[in-house]
Amino acid sequence: MSKYPVWWDTTVTIYNKHTDAVTQLVTWYKHVVNGCFWKYVHDKITIRDTVLETNSTVCRIRESDSFKEKGVWINLPADVKAQFFTLGQGDIIVKGEVDDTINEYVSGHRSSDVIEKYKELQGCFEIEVAAVNVGPGRGLPHYRAQGV
Repeated sequence: MSKYPVWWDTTVTIYNKHTDAVTQLVTWYKHVVNGCFWKYVHDKITIRDTVLETNSTVCRIRESDSFKEKGVWINLPADVKAQFFTLGQGDIIVKGEVDDTINEYVSGHRSSDVIEKYKELQGCFEIEVAAVNVGPGRGLPHYRAQGV
C-alpha cells in the first residue's frame, strides 16, 4: 500500500443511497472512513464576456478493501451491502464522523435534513462525480468524489 501524505487525515461519513427496484423504497447505508483528503474548490470560467464561478468540494479516499464499485455494490444483499461503501451520484459525504441515520420517510431524518445540518457546520456534499483512481501506475491509489 502506498504511503499517503500527512494531510490525508480527515475522517468522513459516507451515506450510500439504494432504491429497491421493485418497491422503490429508499434505504441509506452509512460507512465511516478515516485517512481521507478534503478540499474546497473555487473555479472561475470565462466564456466570452461572462465569468462563471463555481464552488465545490473534493474528497479523496484511500484505496480500501471495504470499497465496491457502484455496479457491484448495488447488487449485494442488504446485510452484505452494509459492510461496504461505494461512491455514486446522489450519495452524500459528511466531513467527520457523525451519528445521524438517514430515513427519507421520517421528518428531520431525510437526506436533505442531514445536508442542511452539516453543510455549513463542518462540511457536507452530495456527490455529482466520482472516479476510481486505482491500479497500475497510480502514485496514490484512491477514490475521488466531488460535489456541491
